[in-house]
Amino acid sequence: MEFFERMKQYLGDEFPAFLEAMDKPLARSLRLNTGRLSRQRFLEASGIPVEKESPFARDAWIVQEALGLHPLHLAGAIYLQEPSASAPVDILDVQPGDCVLDLCAAPGSKSTQILRENPGFLVCNELDPQRAGVLLSNLERSGAVNFALSRDDARKTARRFPEAFDKVLVDAPCSGEGMIKKHSAALQEWSAAGVRSCAARQAQILDAACEALAPGGTMVYSTCTYAREENEDQVRAFLDRHPEMEQIPIDKPYGRPDFDGAGGLRIFPMDGGEGQFAAKLRKKGKPQKTRRLPQEQPVRLTALEQAFLEEHGIRFDWYCRKNGQLFGMNHPFVKGNWKRQGVLIGETVKNRFEPAHACFMALKSSRQVELSDDQLEAFMHGLQLPVKTDKGFAQVTWHGLPVGFGKSTGSVLKNRLPKGLRLLEGSHVKLTDQQKAG
Repeated sequence: MEFFERMKQYLGDEFPAFLEAMDKPLARSLRLNTGRLSRQRFLEASGIPVEKESPFARDAWIVQEALGLHPLHLAGAIYLQEPSASAPVDILDVQPGDCVLDLCAAPGSKSTQILRENPGFLVCNELDPQRAGVLLSNLERSGAVNFALSRDDARKTARRFPEAFDKVLVDAPCSGEGMIKKHSAALQEWSAAGVRSCAARQAQILDAACEALAPGGTMVYSTCTYAREENEDQVRAFLDRHPEMEQIPIDKPYGRPDFDGAGGLRIFPMDGGEGQFAAKLRKKGKPQKTRRLPQEQPVRLTALEQAFLEEHGIRFDWYCRKNGQLFGMNHPFVKGNWKRQGVLIGETVKNRFEPAHACFMALKSSRQVELSDDQLEAFMHGLQLPVKTDKGFAQVTWHGLPVGFGKSTGSVLKNRLPKGLRLLEGSHVKLTDQQKAG
């Protein structure tokens, strides 16, 4: 098959090792959300058997188990991904306070990883509506606060914010050759024409990213494919079009140099990942310290909104109201038509304030109901719980980690977990043996 012939040309003597690695089980890793759970607590109390630390990101481990139904995943304390997929954000080197653009953000693995680095503000962009919905769900589960989610064409996003971002990540849509091991259909659908089509689209996205990057700013371009046309050739053509950009050599203890020795990095299945390419690029010039994104005017809280926030001990630095819904952030709200910006706190309905799931996933409420393992199972299936507590809304937690909220009658906690997040019949919360014993 043409794909394997290309790989043989790329890898030469290493081609047999590539084939052998392709026959091995899919590599898995988890990345810890340290805003939810400390590294020490995870290692001491999670009970999750970790094989070794991942070389591709901090506080990440190689695992063998499928953990999608583990309570730590349901609570946003861990994120599951293919190990080398975390390398591009590690290479981007986000610093506290940075203004960051994730231009092709769904499903959210890299956006949630960026937010862990405490940037000042993150704009996530995803054109496809269904994928944007998945992205938002992952952001909410992780407790994201200072972010905006747009659903624009990449070029429109760049034109709205010319030279506005300190860091830009372009994890570009690609032919996905690195996913062939995970999705067998990808091999049947592969074609050289598909590679060329992806390369043309990537070139447009890269041009847009360059427009949005501030002078002195850094951009990382990455794919999960092996094709030169989408990797080394793409970067070389981009630099030819943009003399204001320069490539920065990547110095990391993982992966291998790109095929051209131009400073990029490649990761193959033989290297502990499933396929990744990354190039680090810088826009020449001095950073502009006076840059500011266009801000929305702050709003005054209503008495109902203020009462809810005070009752739960919740506070944000800035608030915004759109279509009757109240949002909060610890960064000024930015003008624009967003799918979401900041935390959805809730809305006023018939003279009462109805809070949102996202609010209770983002911040700690002073009113909590702590669940046992059995109660967590029932809650995740959408069931009401016989729990005695004060009447009203309460954050629902498991070992202090938020999993949603409910409304108490005093003796019964009515479940407010969104239907789309409830476990299907026959699915169960997955506890480790150590947790069961505890």
